Amino acid sequence: MTYRPPYFRVDDPERLLPLVAAYPLATLVTTTNDTIALTHLPLLSFQVDGALYLQGHVARKNDQWQGPAAAAAAAIFRIADHYMSPTWYATKAQNPRTVPTWDYVAIEARGPVRWIEDRDWLAAFVRRLTDSQEARVGRDWSVDDAPNDYLESQYAAIVGLEMRVESMIGTFKLNQNHPPENIRSIIEGLEAQGTPQAQALLPFMRDLL
Repeated sequence: MTYRPPYFRVDDPERLLPLVAAYPLATLVTTTNDTIALTHLPLLSFQVDGALYLQGHVARKNDQWQGPAAAAAAAIFRIADHYMSPTWYATKAQNPRTVPTWDYVAIEARGPVRWIEDRDWLAAFVRRLTDSQEARVGRDWSVDDAPNDYLESQYAAIVGLEMRVESMIGTFKLNQNHPPENIRSIIEGLEAQGTPQAQALLPFMRDLL
């Protein structure tokens, strides 16, 4: 389990699940016979009767799925991150005893994973994944636009997965242990960067004020 001081903990599903939907690319980590396997893949969440699930698919040639169901697995979503320079701390002038750090927002889900080879399940999931992401980019490509024989070859080349989420935790490491004047000066430092990485972290920093 990730080490998290109390002030970095955000475990409210109503806050975490929209971020999982907005940043679906995860790293799925499983272990088998003392071997660690990981795959980067998009995961979609859904809830049934109060239970939370994550679904995705891997290539059939991926060794990660070729074994028994994973009794314990982790899916890690990295939402945003940035280096924090001590020069951004307003209090540095009064207290030079400070060092750099790295701020980030990350979400970790844990639970058992089962592998799914059912063709109809795969077809339904691929359609749901495609439709959700096409909507995000403002386009309207559909699975139906591809030839059936090609689709069947693609379904045969993948294996589905489903994690029943037993725990989902968020680590929002955002200098919450610093005084408000440092939060404001950090925001100014990130704004001055103007990079996509800085822009991704800024909304979370601003929420602290």
